Order: sequence, then C-alpha cells, then structure tokens
Amino acid sequence: MIGVFDAEKGEGRGVKHKTGVVIVITLAVALLVACGVWYIYSDINAVAKVNGKAISWSSFHKALEHQGGKQVLSAMIREELIRQAAAREGISASKADIDEEMSNLVKQFGSEAAFESVLTQYGMTKKDVLDQIEVSLLLNALATKDVTVTDEELLKYYNEHKADFKEPEQVRARHILVFDEKEAKGILAQLKSGADFAKMAKEKSKDPGTKDKGGDLGYFQRGTMDPEFEKAAFSLGVGQTSGIVKSAYGYHIIRVEARKPERQLAFDEVKGRIEKQVKRDKAKPAGEVIAGLARNARIKINSKSLRSVLDTLAY
Repeated sequence: MIGVFDAEKGEGRGVKHKTGVVIVITLAVALLVACGVWYIYSDINAVAKVNGKAISWSSFHKALEHQGGKQVLSAMIREELIRQAAAREGISASKADIDEEMSNLVKQFGSEAAFESVLTQYGMTKKDVLDQIEVSLLLNALATKDVTVTDEELLKYYNEHKADFKEPEQVRARHILVFDEKEAKGILAQLKSGADFAKMAKEKSKDPGTKDKGGDLGYFQRGTMDPEFEKAAFSLGVGQTSGIVKSAYGYHIIRVEARKPERQLAFDEVKGRIEKQVKRDKAKPAGEVIAGLARNARIKINSKSLRSVLDTLAY
C-alpha cells in the first residue's frame, strides 16, 4: 500500500495497519476540509443569509440589473465617453473651478453640515460629488470648445441682466450648536461672563462642519440657513451675540463677526462669469454632444439585457 509494504522483512502487517490509519485520517481531514471549503464557498456566494437560507450574489446582481442597471451603465458609459473626448482635446477641469462649483452647491444647503447630512442620506461621499462636478465641467468645455464671444456681447448681456449681478447683504457669523437647551443656557452664561466664543465653540459645539473652526460659518446671505437661525443672525450687529435660538437642528448661540451690505457688482468683476454663461447659451445641447461621441465610439455591451442602453446615452 502506497509503496511501503515489504513482505520479506515481515513488516507487511504492521505497515499495512499503520498505513490504513494514515489513509483513514487523511480521508477524514480531506472530508472536513471539503466541507469547510464548501461552507466558505457557499457563504462567499451569498450576499446575505436569512435564517440560514442564502440570497445569492447572482440573484442580487440580477435584481440590481433589472431595477437600475440600465441607468447606471448608461451613466458610466457617458462618463467614459466624456473623459476620453476631453483627454483627446487636451481639456481638463481645474481644481479651482471644481472647488467653486462645490462651494456653490454647499451654499444651496445652508451649511457644510446640512450638505454632508444629505450625502449620508443618499449613500454618497464628497468624492462622488467632486467626480460628478468634474465630468459636468468637462462636458460643458466640450460643448463650448468652438464657441466664440465678443466683449460687446458680454457687455450687452451684463446691461440686460444687471439685477442678476447684485451681491446681496451678507453676514459672517460663528455659532455653537448643542442639542440640549439646559446645556445651551450654561454655555450662554459662560459667554456673558467673558468666555471666548471661538474657544467655547471648539469645546462644546456639536456641528462637525464648523466646531474645529471655532464655529465659523463664513459669509452667508438670506435664504440659505434655517429660517429661525437666519432671522436671529441678520438682526444682530457686528460683535453682538444672540440668546438661545432654536432651529430644526438644535439650540444655537450666534455671534456676528462682520456684515456686507448689498451692492451692484461691476462688469469687470463678473465678466468671466458672463462669458461662461453666454458660451453655455450658444453651446451645443449636452445630449447632442453625447450622441456625437457615442456615434464615433466602439461600444460593446456583453449583457443582452443591457444592450438597449445604447438608445439612452443621449440625454
């Protein structure tokens, strides 16, 4: 057995017995390993288990493909077409432009904290948004690469849309946010006794977006904050501290650091913005640009059920 039996030395019986034990042990171990491997394999192939019953990755994938696969794949193909075309044309989106778009987007939510809350709700990260902004800027650059405008056109646009180029009244404020009114009263008492506002914000505020900056919200205009918060902030003079202000987020104490009155922006200040807008107005529609890129690309869809996405690339 397995090449170790020697009858002439009279060792056959003992060796046979020993070898048989080895084989039994080996088979037992192999069986245990096989069972373990099968269990692991089964577990790996299950995205979840409900009372021991597996929901397989394949069924999960099919459900995703059925419910949103076409939209997701279509978006991914569009992004790849845009990025490749931009690379061919030597077009890129600057960090400054991306950051400006991100800043404008955050302002629409009132605060960094509110913006991050929405991202969390939708399972997104800042990087996801930055990537989308970059692709949008690249698409716009592709759509406007052959568009030219004159200074006369820009000045005409400015004069016709002067109301759009007014900088509204703004305040720059700090705040301390807590979730308990009693705690807010205690903090307010310390501030009235001379405690440093920025230091207290770093120690006590529950707003993750501003606490490390001493509660600094930067400049903001009306219509971007919680109504009660905004009402209190715009009623304060420079250097003044509010009482306790209740909002949808909790209890605030607000200090106004500076104010800017409303003013009309000069043409030279907004010329760059106007040029971008006029070029957008004269540009090819985004769907037309995407359709053109798709027509000149080799796109292969391996999944039969997803091949119809080729008809939905132009939006």
